[in-house]
Amino acid sequence: MEYENKYENHYASKALGGTALGIAIGSGVLGLANGGLGNIFSGTGNGNGNGKCSEDHYINRYEAALSARINELVTQNKLLESNIYTDSKIADVYERLNTKISCIEGQLAQQAVYNATNTATLNCISGQVAQLMALTKVVVPASSICPEVMPRYNSFVTPTTTTTGA
Repeated sequence: MEYENKYENHYASKALGGTALGIAIGSGVLGLANGGLGNIFSGTGNGNGNGKCSEDHYINRYEAALSARINELVTQNKLLESNIYTDSKIADVYERLNTKISCIEGQLAQQAVYNATNTATLNCISGQVAQLMALTKVVVPASSICPEVMPRYNSFVTPTTTTTGA
């Protein structure tokens, strides 16, 4: 049976390769230590049914593939669990940010009301200033007028035309 990986994940592939290599090396060492080479290491048993535990035996390629598949599924499960954890943390951060944004929106709405009130007040004051300006006259200092005006108590004589009698 051929397994087709739907998820392209390099980390799962590294974990799978490392797991398969570890299983192969471990099974080889256990086989040699338990009499795989004619008991030259003086192992306590040879794994041929002399009362040893059933875990002390060689594994074939199908069992190795099964172990590798199990480890791959465990890795995928851990990846999914970490994604779920990350999603929950992102949702938590989103909720906190959304709360802060709502507070800021409320403050902006209050500022908009304040600005509208101030604008209306300034428009009203501008209208009142315009009314006052219409009632009063602007005084221009005499030094700003060219030619200078005559002082108040000087008399002004209108020039007359002279007739000459001949």
